[in-house]
Amino acid sequence: MKTEWTTVFTDSGLLLILFGAMLIYGTLYPLIYAPEVVRDLPVAVVDLDRTPPSRQLVRMLDATPEAAVRYEVQSLEEAERLFLDRKIYGALYIPAGYEKNRLAGEQNRVSLYADGGYFLLYSDFMGAVGKVVGAAGAEVQVGALLAGGLSPEQAKWTARPVPYDVNILYNPYGGYATAILPAVLILIAQQLLLVGIGMAGGTWYERGVWRQFRDDSAGRLVWGKATAYLFLYIPVMLYMFGFQYGFFHYPMKGSQADLLAVFLPYLLAAIFLGLTLGALFRRRENSMMLLIVSSVFFLIVSGISWPREGMPVWIYALGRMVPSSSGIDALVRIRTMGGTLADVAPEVITLWILVLVYGTAAVLAVRRRLRCFL
Repeated sequence: MKTEWTTVFTDSGLLLILFGAMLIYGTLYPLIYAPEVVRDLPVAVVDLDRTPPSRQLVRMLDATPEAAVRYEVQSLEEAERLFLDRKIYGALYIPAGYEKNRLAGEQNRVSLYADGGYFLLYSDFMGAVGKVVGAAGAEVQVGALLAGGLSPEQAKWTARPVPYDVNILYNPYGGYATAILPAVLILIAQQLLLVGIGMAGGTWYERGVWRQFRDDSAGRLVWGKATAYLFLYIPVMLYMFGFQYGFFHYPMKGSQADLLAVFLPYLLAAIFLGLTLGALFRRRENSMMLLIVSSVFFLIVSGISWPREGMPVWIYALGRMVPSSSGIDALVRIRTMGGTLADVAPEVITLWILVLVYGTAAVLAVRRRLRCFL
């Protein structure tokens, strides 16, 4: 433990990876997405009808929290130029004859053009237009029902026979940050541990530190190194799930004891995996080059970017071999959703199995490395 701590705290590169990067990522990413949701997205309107109903539609769009009508232009070509200049991110096209079709009770059509390169911008603008068009359609329907002899109350209930309320569970803002960032930061913690431990293993080989322990048992050496990183990273995880959650106003539920009960197998599994890989490296930079690229695969199989229901069974099963997959499920369900240790028992059992598997692999890898110095 002492030798591992000395390696870490006397190496600026390791300090940057294990602690600096965690603080930077843990602060920078949430700050970028701190607004949570898109507001007042600049858009343009092409109103070829120029009648009271079409102008009302424009005012309704401008009144939504998602969109702000910054430009009213005469053609789609003008709107396209504004889009290419990045002055707008969408356009609403109202064709001529909008009022005429409305008065005749015929179906109306409006077109929306949105920036598909940014999913959040596209979906928010599409949602705003959908609400506005739906409200305008309901108003026409109510007017027709009133003209048919129904009372205002009857017309209202006929137009909307089943009132409903939308309640977003565990994400009060309906925002991207609350939904994604806690899971991403858990994955980042694993990746930084893997890279950092791998760098330390390569450093030991370059400096001949492994030779100092050639007479020690591989199991003792693995446990000493693992304990060193465990003591270093439990405070980091507590900081992330305590201060970071509170500072950025993420939902804070679940007990601290349940979190610690998941931190232990999660960190041990990641540390043992890192020690297995670190015992194979002969140069410190090998860790960075080989392990950084694995982040994309780990992200996909974790279920953050793609739901497990949409994955082939074998890919989902493969993802369970990575500590972050079960760790994300367990930690987010406890901290964000208010679950208990019993609710995440399958994930915790999976993590302890990974501890056993990767712990055994780490002992074998370290034993092989020590034999090189006999």
